[in-house]
Amino acid sequence: MKQPSNETLNPSRGELRRQKFLDVAETLFLQKGYAGTSVNEVVKNAGGSLNTLYRYFENKLGLFEAVFHKKTEEIFTPFLSCDYWQADIETNLKNFGSALQKVALSEEGVAMNRLVVAENNDEQAQIHRIFLENGPQKAIQILASYFECEQQRGTIQLENPQLAAAQFLEMIKGPFYYRLMFGEQIDENEMQQALLQAIDLFLTGARIQPKAEK
Repeated sequence: MKQPSNETLNPSRGELRRQKFLDVAETLFLQKGYAGTSVNEVVKNAGGSLNTLYRYFENKLGLFEAVFHKKTEEIFTPFLSCDYWQADIETNLKNFGSALQKVALSEEGVAMNRLVVAENNDEQAQIHRIFLENGPQKAIQILASYFECEQQRGTIQLENPQLAAAQFLEMIKGPFYYRLMFGEQIDENEMQQALLQAIDLFLTGARIQPKAEK
């Protein structure tokens, strides 16, 4: 009779092993890219076995997707709480925008963008899908949902909240994307100025103005 594995008897140990695979894989993906990282190297650095890694993630692409999902859960989970959006709209946009800038324009965020853009292999389309779904599209959807709530409250008027969310995020990231990709350093004051101006421009166009008295 086959004996249950230690990981089956002790799920917490199994979860620690899975987490170790993810941590090592993230480091290697950022350092070497997707094509340059092998599952054998992940196992060598993380410990465990190749069979265990395949049981958790099925293949290298599954491991890559799990790494991305883990990172975006860490980033976006706080924004899913109703308590996060209890301030006025200016404060909410400032908090959300500042948090997104710190992630997207960080050294790690730029490295992840380079990784995705640089890949040119048979799994390229899947890599792009994983990045878009777990990164930009998730951020847009969270902000669009907030805009829809504000629209229902009658504070703003938008023809397309989804498009408006994408445009707002582009205003706070776009001026810096290529500069960072080409190795230039960005001052935090520049990012703050871009964020505040984006909020001003957005609310100037979106806020419902009181009707003038006749």
